[in-house]
Amino acid sequence: MFFCIAGILNLMMLILVAANARLIVENLLKYGVLTSPANWLKWLVPSGNFPLLLCWPALAMFVLFANLIERIGLARLKTEKKASTAKKKKELRPSDARRLAAKMGRSTEWLLFTLHVTNLFLTLAVPCYVVETTHAEPVPGFFVVVCTVILWMKLVSYAHCNYDLRSRRRVADHRSHERHGSPSEPDIAEEGVWDGVALVSYPNNLTLANLVSFLPLPTLIYQPSYPRSTRFRGRWVLWYAVRLVALAGVMLIITEQYLQPTIANSLVPLRQLNWPHMIERVLKLSLPTLYGWIIMFYCLFHLWLNILAELTFFGDREFYKDWWNATDISDYWRLWNSPVHKWMLRHVYYPALRAGVPRVWAGTLVFAVSAFFHELLIGLPLHMVRCWAFVGVMSQVPLMFATGWLKKTLRNDQIGNFIFWITFCIVGQPTSIILYYHDWVITNRPSWLPPALHPSGPASNLTPHLNL
Repeated sequence: MFFCIAGILNLMMLILVAANARLIVENLLKYGVLTSPANWLKWLVPSGNFPLLLCWPALAMFVLFANLIERIGLARLKTEKKASTAKKKKELRPSDARRLAAKMGRSTEWLLFTLHVTNLFLTLAVPCYVVETTHAEPVPGFFVVVCTVILWMKLVSYAHCNYDLRSRRRVADHRSHERHGSPSEPDIAEEGVWDGVALVSYPNNLTLANLVSFLPLPTLIYQPSYPRSTRFRGRWVLWYAVRLVALAGVMLIITEQYLQPTIANSLVPLRQLNWPHMIERVLKLSLPTLYGWIIMFYCLFHLWLNILAELTFFGDREFYKDWWNATDISDYWRLWNSPVHKWMLRHVYYPALRAGVPRVWAGTLVFAVSAFFHELLIGLPLHMVRCWAFVGVMSQVPLMFATGWLKKTLRNDQIGNFIFWITFCIVGQPTSIILYYHDWVITNRPSWLPPALHPSGPASNLTPHLNL
């Protein structure tokens, strides 16, 4: 028996390299060089869309409003304490005083809840409305929508965390009043330094500087203090920045040289429901899509977030785990995007459980929220809502149960890993890209249709139309 298969692994690597080299040569012989850095700049420039530029100061204004709302909450909390002292001087019964204080507290929280919901709605709605009504180009519109969603999630966390701190402060005031007969000034956490972290207590965190310092941090969950690194590594940041720029260029080359012609050539088989050609298009698209997605993941979660963490001295560098070893679909969603996963747990999943929602439905709610934002991030910049992304994410729920059942029944972790790679990278993403591109061309760029589908004759030369 032979147990060493190092030679077989070397052969498999050589076959992989040779197959990819053949695809590169075939692409160049068939299409020539399609990559143009001038097109990259054209994609990024908002082409004179002034209202789109105004979205940035509008987002800053919503940040200011969020801080003002919390300051209103602090002022109301102090008013509650003064009212509690006044009730004692009027010799009200303790039970009556507690009842009136609780009523004031509920009134305060309903007021703050209404103000925060209004501010959060406007934070999300105003930029989205501008992107849609001004018919912003897809790439600039996508950047605006992404930054809007990130800010919205951060402001949700800011409001939720301060609600918890305010509630604890109210309870601490009540207990101090019962022990000492008058309200004191208890702190939720002691000010100072703990294990190298400068601690900030409530309400000393309710400063605009504290909120603004939270915005560039590579985390979506707000807290008054964070673990911090002690030194700045300039050479390390420069090296990561060089890799980020280089790999971003590679990703754009893959998009323009491989993805674009393959997707464009998928329109005719899709409209004619030519299933053999459609399957061939999906399989041909799967490889560059997989490469582009892995490069995107590496650039965003490993390079960009670590650069942000180093620039802001942020101490927590766990942005992802080994999702590529996921043994079922649920493992992948827990491992691949730690910032969003932690935000969903903190602000969606656990609050739903505390509200009495069953665990299965709380998890489904998490996927529904994720599906909504996936559709928003894709459909809005493309100026169409087709719900392909929404359905794709929600389909992960039954698939998650299926892979979990297979894993438990067959007692084999590799089955779930195979299903993950096939459904997510080999079939799922290429199919979604083809569907969205098809609908986007039909809706927004009918002149790009191939001659076989164009109702008015030959297509315009705005983009190259390539033969199958």
